[in-house]
Amino acid sequence: MNKNVLTAVAIFLSFIPAARGDSSEEEVPSLFRQANALYAQGRYTEAADEYRRILREGWESGPLYYNLANAYFKTGNLGRAILNYRKAWNLSPQDPEINKNLEYAREALRDDIAALPLSLWTRVKRAVILQFPIGVWIGISSAFYFLTVLWLIAVLMIKPLKKISPPVWKTLGFLLALSVIVSVVAYNYYHTPRAIILDPTATIRYGPKETDAAAFELHEGTEVRVVRKKDGWLQISLPDGKSGWLPAESLGII
Repeated sequence: MNKNVLTAVAIFLSFIPAARGDSSEEEVPSLFRQANALYAQGRYTEAADEYRRILREGWESGPLYYNLANAYFKTGNLGRAILNYRKAWNLSPQDPEINKNLEYAREALRDDIAALPLSLWTRVKRAVILQFPIGVWIGISSAFYFLTVLWLIAVLMIKPLKKISPPVWKTLGFLLALSVIVSVVAYNYYHTPRAIILDPTATIRYGPKETDAAAFELHEGTEVRVVRKKDGWLQISLPDGKSGWLPAESLGII
């Protein structure tokens, strides 16, 4: 569970600043060394506090969420461990350590929810878009867009290129259209609101009120899809088709 925890320098190099806070770039490696040292000493709660402090300063990365998840897992906080493994996975879906630890943590889940059968299209779509994070797909689309613009400029400036332009236009147009479609599908997939149950036991109700009848129960670590919000409550749905409402504070948004 701690393979990546001591690689502070490598982790820092992979950081993506989401929004700058009070810490300067020079302070971040120091914070990591402090958090990693606490983790190595078995002081997992304090290590988690330091990792959260870095997040509050506006920095995020797959390895940071991974380390925070490890610290939560060590303290027995399964819900928050899986929540942060999933956040790490969203940023680095092909990272083998993240995938391994996420699956390991899921083995402790109490809820066994059988998903409805997926269509062939859905299986193919997931297999394609999960090859890269959303940022990479957008980058690929941008690259084909700029290649198309550059080719247009080249054709306008170099007349002999007009003779070979038709097949090039077809190829560039096809690749650009395909990459844009995949990027849109990937964006929708990665940005579909999902959440993790944080309460040891959460009562799912038929409506967004404490007085509404209980429909079923879920337990910490279970992943759900968020359908909508109302008055501090969230309507969720499960892979088996069940749905219901629970207080927003019972969930951690991925």
